Parts: sequence; C-alpha cells; structure tokens
Amino acid sequence: MSASDLGDAATGGERGHARSAVARLLERAPAREDLAAAAARLAAGAVEQHGDAASAFVFRLGEEWLGLTTALVDEVLELRPVHRLPHRRDAALRGLVNVRGRLTVCVALPALLQTGPAPAVRGGARRLVVLAAPEGALAFEADEVHGSLRYPLDDVRAVPSTVAHAVARFATGVLPWGERRIGLLDADLLLHALDRRIS
Repeated sequence: MSASDLGDAATGGERGHARSAVARLLERAPAREDLAAAAARLAAGAVEQHGDAASAFVFRLGEEWLGLTTALVDEVLELRPVHRLPHRRDAALRGLVNVRGRLTVCVALPALLQTGPAPAVRGGARRLVVLAAPEGALAFEADEVHGSLRYPLDDVRAVPSTVAHAVARFATGVLPWGERRIGLLDADLLLHALDRRIS
C-alpha cells in the first residue's frame, strides 16, 4: 500500500468517525428539560407575534357583514351557474355548482340567516365562496367579499339583544370594523344547521 493510499485511508477513517459522531448526536434523545425549554421559547414567540388575536374571513350577505373562521374557507371564485335539484324545496339549498370539475352543494346562507335581500347597486361584487367543511365541500354566494381580517380578541363585543334575525342565533360576537359591525359566526353551529337542512 502506498503512502497516498495510507493517507486516503486515514482521511476516510476520520470522515467515518465524524459521520458516526453526527449520527450519534442526531439519534440521541433530547433531555426532558431541553424539550420543556424549547417549548417555552416557541410559546413565548407565538404570544409575542400573535398575542390574543384571531382571523376571520369577512363577507357581506344583504346588508349584513359577517365573519367565519378563516381556516374554513377553501377558495373564492367567480359566480357560476347553479343547477337546481328536482323535488328539493328547502330554501337553504340552492343546488349544485361545478367547482373545478367537482359537483359541490351550493347553499343559500341568506335563507338560513334571514339577512334579507342585497342592496340594489353593487355591480359585479358577488362571489362564490367554497368552504372546506368536514362532511364535504360546500359553497355559497356572497354579495361582497372583503377577505381575511386579523383582529384582537379583546375587540369582540357581545351580540346585542336588539338583533332580531337568525344571525343572532349563529353569532358568537360582534366585531367593530370602522363604521360597520361584523357578526362573527359559529362555524360548527352553522355547518350543523346546514347539514340538517340539506340532508
């Protein structure tokens, strides 16, 4: 064996030793104290960055501005034809709509929430909102979409007792938004009510 071969073997041995040390380090289970400290650092960072805040997808039905948890909204699309289902007369069920080649149930939230008709002059603002509901995708037509809004939880107010329509039954609170108020909807309650109406 030549001197160069011996040198290569020695270098290879050092590399192998280094690799095994790295492997041992990665395979070693972290101490419980280290895990607790890392979790505390992550939690502190999350509080600093987000605080007591939440996010809502804000849209308008009729005269009412409403908010749903942002995680529930899958996408917002241009309106498309809704195909009515024969022998189904529930006002909360609009029919079926084609969303990227898949037939999706389209619901009428104004019928469920009793928000009333939309203002007459709003040209071209209406959109189809697709929800990623646990039981399967649902879609509804919104008269206007603002999009995602982050807000401090301390800004949420109780639902006024003067709210007479069905929005009050599904709302968890009211969020002041400039000169407007957003009714924050309970997503679980809303989806449960829709499921009962369309099943």
